[in-house]
Amino acid sequence: MRRCNPKVVTPDNITHLSKCEVFVFGSNLAGQHGGGAARMAYEHFGAEWGVGVGPTGQCYAIPTMQGGLDTIRPYVDEFIEYAKAHPMNRFLVTRIGCGIAGFTDQQMAPLFFEARFVENITLPLEWKFEIRELCYKAGIDIEKRQEETFHVDVPEVITVEALQELCEKCTYRIGACFNKYLPPIAIRYVIDTNKFGYASFGDFFFYQGALYVFETDEKYKEEHNAGVVWAVFGDECEGHGYAHEVIFAGVRTPHTDIKGDYIYTGDAVMTDKLGLNKEHIYGVQPMDLDGDYGIMLDNHCVLLGDCKKIVRVGTVFFNLPKEAEIDMLHFIERRSNELHSWCGGGSTGDINLRHVRFTPNFFEDEIGYIVMEGIRDDDFDWRQAH
Repeated sequence: MRRCNPKVVTPDNITHLSKCEVFVFGSNLAGQHGGGAARMAYEHFGAEWGVGVGPTGQCYAIPTMQGGLDTIRPYVDEFIEYAKAHPMNRFLVTRIGCGIAGFTDQQMAPLFFEARFVENITLPLEWKFEIRELCYKAGIDIEKRQEETFHVDVPEVITVEALQELCEKCTYRIGACFNKYLPPIAIRYVIDTNKFGYASFGDFFFYQGALYVFETDEKYKEEHNAGVVWAVFGDECEGHGYAHEVIFAGVRTPHTDIKGDYIYTGDAVMTDKLGLNKEHIYGVQPMDLDGDYGIMLDNHCVLLGDCKKIVRVGTVFFNLPKEAEIDMLHFIERRSNELHSWCGGGSTGDINLRHVRFTPNFFEDEIGYIVMEGIRDDDFDWRQAH
């Protein structure tokens, strides 16, 4: 599947609407949709004859035939407020008033200035250029205004709860592939034995305690869960990819190991603070109360920001349940705490190292790990991206 472009500009020719899209057209107060975009709305998108103002069918009518620009402005303002009140719909504004009504793009575009900063309203490309030019002449920094309007506060430490909350706040943007102002967050997930996947914010979402990722590879076509996509986005999210459930395997932290690779929560590490040997392997967790990522011990924690050397030896994603009946979103914390409790002398360090090295895996018996010890690192490399 080829991924679609962000849906931020109204197409010149609209022949199809997705489930969440609304066709916004110029009408007359009598609702006689006899020509132009109004006729298209009536014949193809359910606009009702006799309804000349507001929502009708899968459309929204803005009257433009009753007088000058001042008579149109109140209806435009009313439309903008309506769009804000329906944040999961995408309103495709056509070149309203520039056909039978006889107005120009230069006249109509300024009426939609505020619509330029409503994320679920798309405008014709000509109007976006006109508004940009108006901002330039008026000394308005349009990029700064957009950044301020679409800014999303991101906590220093990304817990699962924070990640879910951010996805909820950005639901419309994720569904519309509107990625420009999304948080710069990356996650890791389990694909299969020895296979991790990586996704940027905007390519994943949560539903009923599970993580779903959009993939464009055709091999995921059969796994696509259209019902979940509809339940979350109220839309098909056409062109976004195939959404399928995966096992959450951590968030990228700002810290790197001695090789310069980013550390993810769920990584199994050794640090100079706790000893760089196999008897001291710990799982990395988010420490939101301390404002960093780190290692939880019995009565305190070690923050990664305080470590000069971090050696990644694997991950905590071993012996995974294929049919997960446990809370997989909080698996990292549980397994990391277990890993800490196993620390000790003798053979414990060897067992820990064996488990974390061959990940991710679904081995049920220890023999699976013992067999893997005889292969080369490059044959089973948990660092590789898939």
